[in-house]
Amino acid sequence: MKRFYLILVVSLISLWGCEYFENSTTLNSASLELNITGLPQLPDTMAYVAWFDTDDRPAVFIKQLSPNAQGNVYFKEEQKLAFLDSAQIFLVTVERKSQIGSANFAPSSRIVLIGRFSRGLSNLSLAENFSNFQQTSAKYTLYTPTDGNISSVPFGGIWFVDSVDANRTTAGLNLPVLSAGWIYEGWIEVSGNKLSTGRFRNPKAADLFNGFSASAASIPFPGEDFLNNAPTGFTFPLDLRGKKAFVSLELNDGRTRGTTPLYVLFEADIPNDAVSLKSYPMSLKNVNIPKGTAVIKIDLLK
Repeated sequence: MKRFYLILVVSLISLWGCEYFENSTTLNSASLELNITGLPQLPDTMAYVAWFDTDDRPAVFIKQLSPNAQGNVYFKEEQKLAFLDSAQIFLVTVERKSQIGSANFAPSSRIVLIGRFSRGLSNLSLAENFSNFQQTSAKYTLYTPTDGNISSVPFGGIWFVDSVDANRTTAGLNLPVLSAGWIYEGWIEVSGNKLSTGRFRNPKAADLFNGFSASAASIPFPGEDFLNNAPTGFTFPLDLRGKKAFVSLELNDGRTRGTTPLYVLFEADIPNDAVSLKSYPMSLKNVNIPKGTAVIKIDLLK
């Protein structure tokens, strides 16, 4: 079984230390310190829950978390060393409050933060081995593949692809695979009103929504043609030149699309003279996404 080295915090060393170590029961206890920032608000029926996990044994429930108004969580609790010494991974999941503490209660797939312990420290992020979006990129292309005759409404759809070719279409989003508690979403903004293109977990596959597109074959990438079923405040077909585009990070609550972005990752002002079938870059925003640390400490002397 994989193990980690605990951080040893020595508060005092003295000449009688050896006798203290031989007779003390201090090593039977330790502390867990958790510091998380930026968790989004959940519905009243849901809660964040902290867990210890390992690679080969069932996860261990720690506690329900209660973020403050800013989405931050901090606590430090004394724990038995035996409870901490098998921890390899720290998880934060989203669970139904009605299930917490029930028989066979176990973490769902809705993992929002995860980190593997190394020397007693677990850096928590949106996915294991991922820290930020600085190495990511995004591009979009205007055209309407589901119209059948793309030249008839050349600026009525947006697709997150880098190039469009009869033989090969290239993905426009270079994004990491996230834990299942998160999902991406595309957006357009027209006269201050935002409209989703659909949510997706795989930037190189179709998204979960096509309710505005026409009936012709689409492409296997995120995007949408705005041709049918216009919602209130919009008139279809759209002309997206001069409008705005976004890619956001959302809590995965099972919906195929949302009503407003949670964390905008990328944004772009679509040029007034944009050309159909040409790709354009998007700018990465400096987003304050959820993150944190979990630290296990042992006090040798008190």
